[in-house]
Amino acid sequence: MKKTIISISIIFVLFLSFAISMAGDHPTKKEVVSFVKEGAAYAKKHGKAAFLKEIMNDNGNFKRGELYFYAYDFEGTVLSHGSNPKLVGKNLINFEDKTGFKLIAALRDTAAAGGGWVEYYWENPVSKKMEKKIGYVVKLDGTCWFGSGTYVPE
Repeated sequence: MKKTIISISIIFVLFLSFAISMAGDHPTKKEVVSFVKEGAAYAKKHGKAAFLKEIMNDNGNFKRGELYFYAYDFEGTVLSHGSNPKLVGKNLINFEDKTGFKLIAALRDTAAAGGGWVEYYWENPVSKKMEKKIGYVVKLDGTCWFGSGTYVPE
């Protein structure tokens, strides 16, 4: 009987987690900024190399549903990407979203100017659909920048 109750409880928790993840709630701008600050603190404490590695750790600190980090050098080469590690090493400075917007260049320029928000389209790793996203970026050091973002309804 006790095993049945535990099994039912586990199934209920899994179902509830799935239902919450499918509810369409996206992280808020405040949550994104907090997440980026958390990443910067991790990099400061553990070093840039450890931070870039942790970004791609599937069981690590920096993958939370739609929230993940991306990091680039100032030439536009991907150093680390929490949603698509296959991008690492590729230069995306001229990459355009579905509207023709050169988002990597815009994100880089925003980070270089002190950080902030940029709106663009990117594939949502949860829904697997191309969706409008606002990304918050900051400079990590003089050689690279990183950020995260949230998907927004159109």
